Amino acid sequence: MSWLEATEFAVATAKAGTNVGKRRFDIEDLMANFMEGDAGAFESIYERYKGRIYRYVARHCGTGEQGRSLYRKVWRGFVDARSRASTPRRLKTKLYKMLHRQLRGFCQRSGETTAHPIGDLVDGDDGVQWGILLVDLVRTLPYRQRESLLYRYEIGLSYSAIALVLGESGFTIEERIYSAEQELAVRLAAAGCADTTREGLKSYYSETRRVKPPVTWDRDILQALPQWMEEKALIEKNDKTVTQGLACCRAESMRWFVE
Repeated sequence: MSWLEATEFAVATAKAGTNVGKRRFDIEDLMANFMEGDAGAFESIYERYKGRIYRYVARHCGTGEQGRSLYRKVWRGFVDARSRASTPRRLKTKLYKMLHRQLRGFCQRSGETTAHPIGDLVDGDDGVQWGILLVDLVRTLPYRQRESLLYRYEIGLSYSAIALVLGESGFTIEERIYSAEQELAVRLAAAGCADTTREGLKSYYSETRRVKPPVTWDRDILQALPQWMEEKALIEKNDKTVTQGLACCRAESMRWFVE
């Protein structure tokens, strides 16, 4: 590489880093605005995260009514968490924790369901066949392995971030994902796949990450948003009234006691 090429590469890398940082701050600004009740900020957040949340849900419980209902619950929970988050970053974490809580509850209720037809989750062609098979294999993994692997491959969280969401150690998460990757590699190799390295698995998986939720699922969320925010505001108002009433009662009790 010549000096000029090296310089151009360094500049391009710096610009890429700047763009990543800008996106990070952009999402924190959106989270902060949503915490203030900005519905437009929610729509931008939803647009940015809907694909990965949809695929995460669908790869656990399919694209039928169960998946649709759970997807709605995740976003409703995120709206409700708005007032409880102390910082934009914590609100973002609450989205992932809500995803974890809803999916774990589903798997407990359904008896560890793992076999679902992919349906419209991927559009197959020669370039994505290993990705399609990989998604099928991921959905047959034990729940905890599947959960951790999807947080890594689909949501894009680091080991430490996954550990924070799941309340476990980073070492446990790393070992669990490694075990899942080993199992997937063995089964892909048995199917005739030549490259079963970690990089190969990630490449195959990335081929299936183009799918977004159906328009009807989007409509479920965006049309319900005003009602969700109104209901949450009413609950918060009632809670505040009750708290103030209790404070007044305590003050009256203390005054009576002193007198």
